[in-house]
Amino acid sequence: MANEPLILHLDTDQAERWFGNLVRRGSDLSGLMAQIGEDLTESTQARFDTGVGPDGIAWQPLADGSGRTPLNDTRRTRDGIHPLSGVDWVEIRADSKQARWHQEGTPPYVIEAKNGKALYWPGMQMRTSKSGKEGPAFVRKVNHPGLPARPFMGVSEEDGDAIEQLAVAWLELDADPSNLGPA
Repeated sequence: MANEPLILHLDTDQAERWFGNLVRRGSDLSGLMAQIGEDLTESTQARFDTGVGPDGIAWQPLADGSGRTPLNDTRRTRDGIHPLSGVDWVEIRADSKQARWHQEGTPPYVIEAKNGKALYWPGMQMRTSKSGKEGPAFVRKVNHPGLPARPFMGVSEEDGDAIEQLAVAWLELDADPSNLGPA
């Protein structure tokens, strides 16, 4: 008995089924990519309520000292964030033209009135005309101090953890694929 070899007979059918399932599920990740896109969109839009970037750093407060959360007056930038995805990719896009300015910030710049007109904004300084009538102090140009960066796009640590959990659930070998979208 001591001289007889130990022989193990393995049934590889289960392992082959698992690898086959893994290859099938990994060949079309469109359902997973769409879910990641939706989750990242929600997470990105939530930053407009908290005023905290994906790096965990709070946005610089508004210069008017109002205490309001920046980028929330019209919600145009927030509502213009949409996911796009395909078989093996996902992206989040911000449609508003101001999105890049707020994401990256701007250096100081000059705002000039178009077509020789004047600039006006609510709360601007008033002046008295020669006739004694008081009215807005219209100007032809203004030196804007620039915008601080208030990053809202990006993958936070929590986003990364959520993506990992989604990917693991998507590739679970014994999971019911009908519960996870197209596979």
